[in-house]
Amino acid sequence: MIATLVEHGMGYQIDGFMGLVVSLFVLYSGISLARETVSPLLGEGADTELRDKLTKYIQSCEMVIGCHDLMVHDYGPGQCFASIHVEIDKNVDALVSHEAIDRMERECLKKFDTHLVIHYDPVITDDKEADALKQKVLVCIGKINPQITLHDFRVSRCEPGIRLTFDLVLPESLERKKNQIQEQIQAEINRDSADKYFLDITFDVEDR
Repeated sequence: MIATLVEHGMGYQIDGFMGLVVSLFVLYSGISLARETVSPLLGEGADTELRDKLTKYIQSCEMVIGCHDLMVHDYGPGQCFASIHVEIDKNVDALVSHEAIDRMERECLKKFDTHLVIHYDPVITDDKEADALKQKVLVCIGKINPQITLHDFRVSRCEPGIRLTFDLVLPESLERKKNQIQEQIQAEINRDSADKYFLDITFDVEDR
């Protein structure tokens, strides 16, 4: 219709151009429809609100010291699956911890319609040396960027000194500065220390 009006009014033939426009529109519509159909089948990441609700609820539960590594996949209504690591004092009886974890999983299904699987991380809370070293590392990363978070902190003896193993979660802005961050912490933790500390850091990037 538009091509006919232009041809009669202005004398230009634009059938080919209009055909190209229509083809591009059909192609775009097809791609958009395919994306909307396939995305739920492959599993979409949850929105920030659901992630925050899950994290806030888990952290509020009795015996939970901390949580990390939350992963959420949404396959549509009633088909939301998630997993998370939950830290509980290693001195708590295993059966008691297991019951608490089962209860959290059931409550998440009721409250948030999410099938949650919890990985239990036993945490040592009565090691003064490890606590002091962890606080020292926390001070280091706080100076670098307060948005960096730490979890899974462990201390072990090795032949040349002491090995500190832990995970750091970085904001996206620091994703390419992992080596620099490790070098800064390594230098700071060994400054004015009689012991030699070696770092084994696993870096993650904040999932938002």
